[in-house]
Amino acid sequence: MNDSQNMQGGAQMSVVSRCGATNCRYNENEQCMAGQIEVDFSGQMAQCLTFSPEDMMGDTMTMGEGTR
Repeated sequence: MNDSQNMQGGAQMSVVSRCGATNCRYNENEQCMAGQIEVDFSGQMAQCLTFSPEDMMGDTMTMGEGTR
């Protein structure tokens, strides 16, 4: 689930309100602590390009429905 906040100049910024990638080093209690994230979409699937596993053994994770 994402929330939008107004930024200076009328632009909007999306805020990650919950993250299901519990093995990501930026995930603390299902909250994303990354300074910013990059997401790519393919069909109805979202891929978090910022995902970094805690064990540093991968580079991306595909997030399915119900995981935001």
